Amino acid sequence: MTLLQVEELMSYWAQHPPLHLLVAAYIGVERRKQSSKPPAFAGQKREPSSDGGPMLAQLGPGFNTGEVHAGLPPVVLDFSELCRRGQASG
Repeated sequence: MTLLQVEELMSYWAQHPPLHLLVAAYIGVERRKQSSKPPAFAGQKREPSSDGGPMLAQLGPGFNTGEVHAGLPPVVLDFSELCRRGQASG
């Protein structure tokens, strides 16, 4: 890859960031520097857990456990009912 191609790619990415960077910014995941030494838990054997709460908590506020539909109105799948509601409100 030439320097001109790198410059073009960086210019494109500045205008259209890669999806994984957009998602990370949206959910608030900070970019961490890679360390040369392995993590502290690398040598330990861990049993798999069905409780993913602690792992989700580390990912940030976008990954809370609980009811995802809390506070939303019930779904209406009847088109005529939706039209009636739209005419009544407008």
